[in-house]
Amino acid sequence: MTNDTPAYSGPPRLAAPHLVGIDIAGSGLPGLAQLLLEHGARVSGSALNDNDTTAELAKHGARITHDHGPQLVRADMTCLIWSGRTTAAQRAELERAEQMRVPTHHYSEALEQLFKATNTTVAVAGSHSTASVAGMLTSALGHLNPAWALRTPLVRHGVGHHSGGDLLIADLGEDGDMEDHATVSVVTAIAGAQPQHLGYETLEELEGLARRSETIVLPTWDRGTAELAARLTEAPGPRVVTVGQVPGATIRVMDARWDGRTTRLVLRDLDGGEYALAVPLLGRHNAMAAAAVFATGRVLGAKPVDLAEGIAEFSGIERSLTVLGRQPGLTVIDSIARHPAEVAADLKAVRALVGQHGRLIAVLEPTGWSDSITFGNELGRQLAVADEAVLLPVHDPGGPAHPGADAGTEAIARSAAAQGLTGHLHVVKDREGPLSGELEQQIAALTRPGDVIAVIGSGHAARLGARILFAIGAPSAPIPTDL
Repeated sequence: MTNDTPAYSGPPRLAAPHLVGIDIAGSGLPGLAQLLLEHGARVSGSALNDNDTTAELAKHGARITHDHGPQLVRADMTCLIWSGRTTAAQRAELERAEQMRVPTHHYSEALEQLFKATNTTVAVAGSHSTASVAGMLTSALGHLNPAWALRTPLVRHGVGHHSGGDLLIADLGEDGDMEDHATVSVVTAIAGAQPQHLGYETLEELEGLARRSETIVLPTWDRGTAELAARLTEAPGPRVVTVGQVPGATIRVMDARWDGRTTRLVLRDLDGGEYALAVPLLGRHNAMAAAAVFATGRVLGAKPVDLAEGIAEFSGIERSLTVLGRQPGLTVIDSIARHPAEVAADLKAVRALVGQHGRLIAVLEPTGWSDSITFGNELGRQLAVADEAVLLPVHDPGGPAHPGADAGTEAIARSAAAQGLTGHLHVVKDREGPLSGELEQQIAALTRPGDVIAVIGSGHAARLGARILFAIGAPSAPIPTDL
């Protein structure tokens, strides 16, 4: 812990927490740990991997053990915090804590305590697409000195931050069952396994979150949030602010145009005035996220000019349609998309970069056995928009390997083939890890001048893009092991 770390003054239950699986990307735990460390808490955690996340947390004072098990639980811990599915070893930590009467909390329950201690709070929740809205809010509201706990790191600004101010922004992801109220909640999307079906369990949870909020911001372009808006009008509840292109939207998107560098948005505000935004991110879906961010800021009383400046300065989310690098005539782009709607939006955005004679090459690493099996058909349909596709084995950071070696990928491959990708779909069977050098060389061999390669995923895919770039630039050289 650095010498200038303040004395902890937050919720007593979070003064000395132990985070079970502190290294798991997307769980919310790394961001929560970073926020609490900067707040002065004594943080410990169990992890399986030694990576950039654990190194950064350790640098800030976290005591991290690269193991799981009941022996890690101590009586001086104020609570244990977990998120998502747990392995048998992780459950053993939680069971030992219960035996020792050390409180255990889910990630959302820990956030509840921080919300109760903060004057102004913004909760971002939804079945997908929460990272871009939550991340952009930290920049748009930067002039208000916000603290944040995110699930995906910001470029150059990390995944969590304690500012000492009176505003907290939190990415709840799908955890819409947080019991404490928020000043403003933003629900980005509500979707089930197929776009034509709503996830009603998620819908019920998010309706509960909405009714516990002072104001709810809802996009009109998502069927699930439109259903939620209708429910909220049936009985007295929070103030509902809608944002979108439909005429009745509270904040209406009047125009959205991509000029090759930014998307230019024109919004009709609450007061009837029109304001222009420059969104420095690729993809129409990011422009629509900026509209929701603008709406949230206006609800909080921020001036349009301050919101516009903050959005224009937003540097983005790590690996969220990030241009990783270029070789002559070729571009490699990173994506952390997981849900079919996110994959579709990212591939559509990348397609806009492909030149007249180029092709879109998509490399997909599905995340999570359950999601890959549930969303398999739709993921395959979205993957089929690529000219060439490489399908990697499923990465599941929160659980053991599925007993069926090809579970998940089979449904994706069948669906992609049914959409006409036969002959241009390359399925990788190696479950031990694709970063051997051979795969990178094979992908490099598929490319030709003008192509754009989109690497999508959150496991091995996090390193794969840089290795593909190396393989393209030096096809006969071995890829460095630390790349």
